[in-house]
Amino acid sequence: MRKIITSLTIVTLILIFFSSVSNAQGKLGVVGKQFSKKEANILFGKVIGSIDVDAKVLQAALDKANDYVLFTIKHNQVIIRNEKRQPLSNENENLGNNEIMYVFSKSEVEKLLQSATPKAGVTSLSSVTSTASVSVVTFEVRASVLTLSTNTETLELSVGCPPFCGD
Repeated sequence: MRKIITSLTIVTLILIFFSSVSNAQGKLGVVGKQFSKKEANILFGKVIGSIDVDAKVLQAALDKANDYVLFTIKHNQVIIRNEKRQPLSNENENLGNNEIMYVFSKSEVEKLLQSATPKAGVTSLSSVTSTASVSVVTFEVRASVLTLSTNTETLELSVGCPPFCGD
């Protein structure tokens, strides 16, 4: 009887811990995982197209986000929105409610930003080409996913919005 009570107590404590951790991350839990560039190419296929975004622009958008950030590419422009699909950057692109965006945890995108390195001649969200070296995150369109990459890391395992939007 004592072993059963001890076991139940341990299981209860574990469940309480994990429920508090998942609530701290938002309704969807932690969304996204980093892979090496080589792993990403094997798992998600070749990059079909890409857009470089200044890491400072991305960080400014993340500063306005809560638990999750949504991304998509439309008209060769990266669209960054919050959980309610409200703009987090200066882009003014209209998105329909049924247009798919890719949801990532803000914390996972911030981890990826830490590995961003300088790259000369990038296009920021304002579509202005810079000749100075700036740290960038590359948004990559692949066969069925959108990945975010730096020189060494790739972030994926997003969820589609709709149907899973996190709000």
